[in-house]
Amino acid sequence: MASVKGTNFTNITADPVVNTDSGEWSGKLRVQYDVYEASSLASGSDISVARLPKGAKVYDVVIHHDALGSGVTLAVGDSADADRYITATAAATAGKVIMSEDGAIDGVAYEQTAETDVLVTTGGGTATGTIKCQVIYAVE
Repeated sequence: MASVKGTNFTNITADPVVNTDSGEWSGKLRVQYDVYEASSLASGSDISVARLPKGAKVYDVVIHHDALGSGVTLAVGDSADADRYITATAAATAGKVIMSEDGAIDGVAYEQTAETDVLVTTGGGTATGTIKCQVIYAVE
């Protein structure tokens, strides 16, 4: 059995200590929360739910939703990548979708290079119901 260290842990235990990115080590977690009440929202629609500052690193996105309609899916991303954080996931029955469970590994700790809006994108059918979204990110 091996005993190894992650990159940042290696840096903080080095002699001399190597500085780490504060967004990755001892940064301040923040959350932006929003809710949208969909009423016959067309497939392919974008719902803006957060505006992240330059340098923010996203660590999780959580969506809670009503049964939105037959075939409806939800994805979460931004203008450059519609499913950066959560790939299109069925939302026909009430439930939740969580980035850390979805497996969208490239979105974890993704650093914003400019101020960026987070978008929930509907697909698969017309959506009706409540969509609540939390974007958890670190800055500083």
